Amino acid sequence: MVYCYIMDVGVPFVVRRARLLMGMTQAEFAELFEVDDGTISRWERGKLHPAPKVWKRIRDITLKQDSLRDEALVRASPVYKYLVDIKRLTKPIVASRGIREALDIVGSLKEKERPFGIAYFARKSPQYKVSGTRALEIIQANPDWLRGDVVYAEVHCISPALGGVWVDAMIAPLPDRSATLIEFAASPRGAGEGFRVQLIRLQDMSLSRRRK
Repeated sequence: MVYCYIMDVGVPFVVRRARLLMGMTQAEFAELFEVDDGTISRWERGKLHPAPKVWKRIRDITLKQDSLRDEALVRASPVYKYLVDIKRLTKPIVASRGIREALDIVGSLKEKERPFGIAYFARKSPQYKVSGTRALEIIQANPDWLRGDVVYAEVHCISPALGGVWVDAMIAPLPDRSATLIEFAASPRGAGEGFRVQLIRLQDMSLSRRRK
């Protein structure tokens, strides 16, 4: 059965970008705005619009973060995330505390290579074809990404540098500063879904279909 629903074009992107800029999980963001986790999930899927006062606060977060603060927030965050050049998605500019600590624990890269040698490590791995590095290369080569028509991308892939775990990632361009924010987490679905790269374009967000 197919269900259709209308989404406000700006809500999912702006809400998620605000949350990522603040380095928060959905639970932490929910606590900040005194709502439950499910509400944040519905905001980020475009199924629910925040109340006007809340929406103004969220928009202010995205509009008032300058470049330096973006980098400081990413660097301090416990969440797995990177800030990369919008034209060089596989080359990190800044990596979060969370990903640096994870790489230290796994020990897959030499200390001097962490975290900036991840793409090189992935390309040498037998898991390269289903890796996050390959996913980023696919996105980078897409004409819609090059034209700036992609609002964000969702990826299900393997992270060879983190021991071959399956992860879910969100890649959000920050065109105002020619950068891209990448956030990822271990996937509860594991290998079941297989390698997937999905580009979300502005026109895609006006009418979304969900299969059940």
